[in-house]
Amino acid sequence: MPAVVPPTETPTVAAETSLWYQASTAFSDGRYSAAIHLYERYLTNYPKSRRALEAHWDLGQAYEQMGEVTAAIKEYRTLAGPEGAPLSAQNSYAERAQHRIDALRNQPASSAGARSGHTALYVSFSNLPPMSQVEAWIRQLSAQGISAILMDASLESSFTRPLIPTSPPTSSPLPTLPGGALFATSRGPVLTDWYGVMVPQAHELGISVYAVLDLYHAPLSDHRPESKMLLYDPTRRKVHPWTQFDLLAPAVQQQMAQLLADLLKTGVDGLVFRSRAENSFAYEVSDGVLRQFETQVHQPSSEVAQALRDRMALRPNEPAPNSDKTLWRWVGWKARQELDTLARFKKYLQKAVPRLRMVIEIHPEALSNPTSALVNYGEDAAEARRRGFDLLLGGPSREASDVRSFGGAFKGWSRDVIQSEKGEPQTLPQGWVLLRTPAEHGGGMFTGLAQQADELRTPDIRHLVFVPDAPVVIP
Repeated sequence: MPAVVPPTETPTVAAETSLWYQASTAFSDGRYSAAIHLYERYLTNYPKSRRALEAHWDLGQAYEQMGEVTAAIKEYRTLAGPEGAPLSAQNSYAERAQHRIDALRNQPASSAGARSGHTALYVSFSNLPPMSQVEAWIRQLSAQGISAILMDASLESSFTRPLIPTSPPTSSPLPTLPGGALFATSRGPVLTDWYGVMVPQAHELGISVYAVLDLYHAPLSDHRPESKMLLYDPTRRKVHPWTQFDLLAPAVQQQMAQLLADLLKTGVDGLVFRSRAENSFAYEVSDGVLRQFETQVHQPSSEVAQALRDRMALRPNEPAPNSDKTLWRWVGWKARQELDTLARFKKYLQKAVPRLRMVIEIHPEALSNPTSALVNYGEDAAEARRRGFDLLLGGPSREASDVRSFGGAFKGWSRDVIQSEKGEPQTLPQGWVLLRTPAEHGGGMFTGLAQQADELRTPDIRHLVFVPDAPVVIP
């Protein structure tokens, strides 16, 4: 009598089982960012699976833990059925899903999803591992509890970039930073398509990838003078060329939107917009910006120039000149116009990818001295959060003790800042902070960072971004 051969799993069934195990393990371990990626991939690959309903439920739960209220409700709505329709008796999750929808709608906004956040690693271009070792490197990060990677989208975007002198150029031209995008785009030069390699492999292990991009020095093939800002020198009453793109120029905005659309195609989970490195905001001008100011504010640009000269000549302890109102009108108007531009980019991108997180870097002064941050950098943290942006506390990476002290400045800032849309609670903005990687992690192992992040995390500072001082090393 022939031996009975026990049935074995087909390769397809084995792959489904393996992916389900990875997703459910990440969820039960509290690695909610990883669970989100893995459950989404599971539902994409196996939408008719007998575990599909459970996957939608766990995905909604993971979104709640990450504070993604809108995305959580979307998953629960898939289970509960259309609004107002009778609950399906065939779906064991329908009643529970409707209960979660009602609970999320009724609970105070500040208490929604304030329990988890990213333990992230910032990786500059110079600190990237050899491309042949990316998979091993990402596996190492995953094993150490890293849930997100922040990565330069261009060489000009690095947190370690040098400052550009604000004084007028002498005989030498303005310094030129190395150029080139690190993702595939038709809008400018491409150095290497790192995102095409990094994002798929990171997502395989449930690690999110956030693109760090400096819009003012974006990798665009646009060298027209009218696309760049000028810098006004009050002492000489002249303007000189400046390195930054004019974000208020319609032609530049159109190119930026196309560049961001290309970046979105890489599958990134969020974008981090860099702040100005130089404190030059009040003195940045262009013909187009001055014309817009005159048209909308009904004040001649010559009065702006006078206000800037008066500010430059002001001595300590002297009373503010009469032109001070003009100065505040100028910087306030310009800051709102730039934020309006970023908000349009946000709406455009999140229409394509609703769960895309949008982060704006701010200087510490934006919290400790808002008027200084407005004049020097064009930053309005309160208005940015009302527009639904996360805030990244930038500047030099700081020690753990500094993070604890900054926690007081952030306390409560994420509450009651977004109006509900169509009766649905919206995902609240969240706080991010750069943190110096402890010296013992210089070898690239990064052990213990997840535990340290959990100790520092608060309901307002949800995401800790570790910044290594040295290139990573693959053991």
